[in-house]
Amino acid sequence: MSKKIPRTAKGWLRLRDVTRNNLRGLDVSFPLGVFTSVTGVSGSGKSSLVSHALVELVAEGLGQPITVEEPVADDLEQTTIVTTAGEIVSGIEHIGRLVVVDQKPIGRTPRSNMATYTGLFDHVRKLFADTKGAKARRYDAGRFSFNVAKGRCETCLGEGSVCVELLFLPSVYAPCPTCHGCRFNTKTLEIKYRGKSVADVLGMTVDVAAEFFVEELQVFRSLNVLREVGLGYLRLGQPATELSGGEAQRIKLATELQRVQRGNTLYILDEPTTGLHPSDVERLMKQLNGLVEAGNTVIVIEHDMHVIAESDWVIDIGPGAGDEGGLVVAAGPPDEVAQVSRSRTAPYLAAALS
Repeated sequence: MSKKIPRTAKGWLRLRDVTRNNLRGLDVSFPLGVFTSVTGVSGSGKSSLVSHALVELVAEGLGQPITVEEPVADDLEQTTIVTTAGEIVSGIEHIGRLVVVDQKPIGRTPRSNMATYTGLFDHVRKLFADTKGAKARRYDAGRFSFNVAKGRCETCLGEGSVCVELLFLPSVYAPCPTCHGCRFNTKTLEIKYRGKSVADVLGMTVDVAAEFFVEELQVFRSLNVLREVGLGYLRLGQPATELSGGEAQRIKLATELQRVQRGNTLYILDEPTTGLHPSDVERLMKQLNGLVEAGNTVIVIEHDMHVIAESDWVIDIGPGAGDEGGLVVAAGPPDEVAQVSRSRTAPYLAAALS
């Protein structure tokens, strides 16, 4: 990645007396209208500050509901739910919307997949419904959904697999003996769009589908965004249960990127580059910088030094982990943070900048 001149903040979101986990009465300011990386060793307090405290305080300030997963406690240990103390002093008036692009699953059952989550499948189903064969049989778009009785395989009810119960072992899932995993009934599969059935399309990777639908602008635009965030290898119908946390996060980002940008949105991401090839990291950064150029604010928790070096602002938390962390060790443009001797991130950042 080439070096760039850091953008200037358009304002500041100032937090005071933030207390959560190892953060104790912390005062911190986040620049608005720029790309900020929050860094530090594992356990330093990055997630406590960004993914928890910042999210909760901003959501409260906007009156925007957020979903917090309750920790699961077993019989031996009761887990205390930690809440954030602190307040936003100023800057909330410059934020119109909060978007948290986290790594939680996009669905908990095989019925959820990338095509349905992004809304891409809605456009695909309409294309099939507009074919001559579908019109002759009076099939509507609902016919091409595996969640609707008229189009799905009735043996597996559109799951694509059936549960086989074993006497002394856990149940296992096997491909449906009727549809062989394609989820649709025979009549539905007889309808073709450019020689492909709806099951064939769901079996395509994003890269293959982008070439197949190159002349369908709405579908191609969605597929291209998925490629730009490094998901070209995923199948459109790949179940949500087979996706990693990083893949789920990038699907959510791609869904957001397809929306009309109105500016003044705060985007928060937790290590979005995890597991990505350097070329995909560069493509992802292009998309995130595009959000900033559209008048939004992007804050990421990040370990990738090339991403941190490309940031407009860096907030380094530490200096250590646990009780030895929870402080703002350094804050400023990357080249300034790289010179702070107390920061454990500094020497690695200096190497990335050289």
